[in-house]
Amino acid sequence: MKLLKIPPYFTFFLSVLLLTSCSKDEPTPADITIANKQSLGTSARDFLSAEEFTSLRVEIAYVSGFKPSTTTLNNLRSFFQARLNKPDGITFVETVVPATNKGSLERDEYVKIEADNRTAFNVGDELAVWIFFADQSSEKDTDTSRILGTAYRNTSCIIFEKTLKDFSTRIGGASLTQLETVTTEHEFGHLFGLVNLGTEMVRDHEDEQPNDDGVDALNKHCNQENCLMYFQTVADATSSAMTGLPTFGEFCLEDLRANGGK
Repeated sequence: MKLLKIPPYFTFFLSVLLLTSCSKDEPTPADITIANKQSLGTSARDFLSAEEFTSLRVEIAYVSGFKPSTTTLNNLRSFFQARLNKPDGITFVETVVPATNKGSLERDEYVKIEADNRTAFNVGDELAVWIFFADQSSEKDTDTSRILGTAYRNTSCIIFEKTLKDFSTRIGGASLTQLETVTTEHEFGHLFGLVNLGTEMVRDHEDEQPNDDGVDALNKHCNQENCLMYFQTVADATSSAMTGLPTFGEFCLEDLRANGGK
């Protein structure tokens, strides 16, 4: 019987085909970070209710020397317990982030810092959120206005801790804990969908202020001056004249409760 000899190069080619075919059948690993990269306000009900997430993991990220005070973190925990339905508990974890050495931070830069350092993401029935206390100020600061914090994704916010420290050391400035608490809780109000930012209004109370063109425009803040979500509240926190810590007003509380919160 005559044997058929297969050229070596044909054997190699056949092997490549087999490997290629096998690789196509392998599933692409799921990106577990996608659910935490959605637009601001889209996870409002996830924070407030226990329908999908029964616990919360809070990642406190900071550059060495810019960690928020223990009192601030205790205030934040109490704030969550008062407003969120999380029967399986709320966990705080800490992540130390390398110094940024940027001078000031723009959105692309703090988004990258999050991408490089965030460790907590939604898993099972646990919702995760990232808060970064930065060692730099915002690039949007001007001679007449300063940005203290920004909520920029559904489970992400940044607190410009350097700016808070600058205000707290001025004559007549507020305590750093007051600044940290008011700024952080205000930004979480936006993560909870306030105002009209993923959590519907029970009664119309979205504020209107002149935009850059001088035209009155809705601005995702509350029009009640005694509310944590009033646009001027965080700025007022820079002064030692503020007495007590502001809380959500009646209208914002109605909205939160109607969307699954306490």
